[in-house]
Amino acid sequence: MPSSAREAFFALRAFNVEIASIKDASQLIGGRSRGGSTSRSSGISGYSGLDGGSTSGSDPSLASRLRMQWWKDAILEIYEKKQQHSKINDANRNAHEQQQRNQNNDSVISSLTSSRKLNPTLRSLSNAIHTHGLTYRFLRRIMEARESDLDMIQYERLVDVA
Repeated sequence: MPSSAREAFFALRAFNVEIASIKDASQLIGGRSRGGSTSRSSGISGYSGLDGGSTSGSDPSLASRLRMQWWKDAILEIYEKKQQHSKINDANRNAHEQQQRNQNNDSVISSLTSSRKLNPTLRSLSNAIHTHGLTYRFLRRIMEARESDLDMIQYERLVDVA
């Protein structure tokens, strides 16, 4: 790998690992906090989990979908900011940034925005996008493939297939 592309390569690799781990985390949560069996509830009386009643780790849960959406929104925000920065000249930039700060007064929105700013994978990926001109379509296809992977059922044993 040439040294000029090495940082972008590792950023893409880290991004791929992050979104691939969403499914793995869903399975771990399903096995650990729900007891791994369909007979136990998640701790709330009469409630069998966020994923519509199934407690197996192979079904995509609401938490997994939310994590995937966080990544989609974060990537889209990078490209929107890139587009805005190319349109806004230096004279108008300060007024525009102040307007955005006023719109982000809601604590939930500001919390999500700050978590995006602090995420090292996202910061590295943003740098790779700006430095190497990665297209939104390229990253969107990676996310769509990982999201479709959430719906795939992967059996642990050969006996479970039949």
